[in-house]
Amino acid sequence: MIQAIEAVCINGTITPLEPILFEDAEPLVILRLPKPPTHPVHQDQSPPSESTGWRRFAGILKTSPNFNDDPVAIQKAMRDEWR
Repeated sequence: MIQAIEAVCINGTITPLEPILFEDAEPLVILRLPKPPTHPVHQDQSPPSESTGWRRFAGILKTSPNFNDDPVAIQKAMRDEWR
């Protein structure tokens, strides 16, 4: 059975956040997670600017020579390429 157990490392000792019993020589896998950000994250952040937002990519391929044909035909050709 796979079970996720939250724990913290204090002075080099891994301590589960909830009491749990382990069997002797029970195999374990420990994943080290990145530290949470130290700066406060606010829900009311301003939207990204035009230079960093996704909208700067909108319409960028409309003049591309690779996408001048029928969109359905292009999709079919891409799918058939992998057969």
